[in-house]
Amino acid sequence: MPTIDIITNSILFAYLLMHFIMLIGLLINSRKAKRSIFEPKVSVIVCAKDEEFSIEACIKSLLSLNYPAEKLEAILVNDRSVDKTADIMQSYSSKYSQLKYLEIKEQLENMKGKTNALAQAIKTATGEVIFTTDADIEVNKNWVRRMLDYYKSDTGVAAGYSVIKPGKLFYSLQSADWLYLLSVAAGGDGVGIPISCVGNNMSFIKKAYDEIGGYEKIKFSITEDFMLLQKIHKESSFKHTIFPIDDETKNITLPCTNLTQLFRQKKRWAMGGLGEFNLGIVVGILSWLTGAVILSGWAYMQINNWLFFILVKFIFDCVFLFPSIKEFRMYKIYLYLPFYEIYFAVYVIITSVLIAINRKVIWKDQKI
Repeated sequence: MPTIDIITNSILFAYLLMHFIMLIGLLINSRKAKRSIFEPKVSVIVCAKDEEFSIEACIKSLLSLNYPAEKLEAILVNDRSVDKTADIMQSYSSKYSQLKYLEIKEQLENMKGKTNALAQAIKTATGEVIFTTDADIEVNKNWVRRMLDYYKSDTGVAAGYSVIKPGKLFYSLQSADWLYLLSVAAGGDGVGIPISCVGNNMSFIKKAYDEIGGYEKIKFSITEDFMLLQKIHKESSFKHTIFPIDDETKNITLPCTNLTQLFRQKKRWAMGGLGEFNLGIVVGILSWLTGAVILSGWAYMQINNWLFFILVKFIFDCVFLFPSIKEFRMYKIYLYLPFYEIYFAVYVIITSVLIAINRKVIWKDQKI
């Protein structure tokens, strides 16, 4: 067998093995928790910077949460917005007692960006469990109630899916991408190796956060949710994490509207993921290698072997995503998966080049 075939077959085998392990994790996290009587005081934190076009829909979804109003506070954090975000937040917080308005005016210690806003908001939170989401999210009405069903006595973090509704091709590719990336995270968690989560659908025990010293004691990362998950899992007494595949814990997020936004997002996530070695980096390397073969294999592989490589990866990706697609009834994603294979390969290569050129990232027009 030619050397090139050995290399490409090894890459494919490693990719399939890794995703088979994570598929087992997905099946484990597909098991539904029983309804519990755990009903603590909850604080939901939404940090927003210049989000006048999305924050109102987010607030309305928070007001529709299926949870006792006397046990729920939603902290609306205005992180120095220059648009109408503050006005919208204040108009709602003045009408509803469960909504609290917080304005960020200064930087806390050496923290930057969203981490600074979150840390200050958590200091004011009175909930036993903290939920975080973003201004461009519409939360599921059962999000808080259902996520609490997954908490055990030693649970530190419970995270969930945020999905993009398929639409035109660019949005549908992002929809497939979010579903894939969060399935990787849920799969890793299912086999006991927390990889990552998204801060727009995350919750954690306040005691666990305090045990590790909060964001003030965590090495700064542009993906603060990732670092918090890792620190609570490794250093607190609440080491259990859960990433359920449950439609009632699924939130809806908005897609990037252009390529500039998209690659800023991808670069930010990639740089954050490099902050601490974990299984996600291994998955990222394998994704980069398979992407490189898909895009360039035609030039140095026999055409039949190249097409076989692509077909096997595609089929297994379809199998891997099935638990999530089935639970969320997003079967339409399968129509876009052939295009997604190319899309994914292209953006992981471009993102790695962007990082090699310049390691600074941009978040809300701030260079970090």
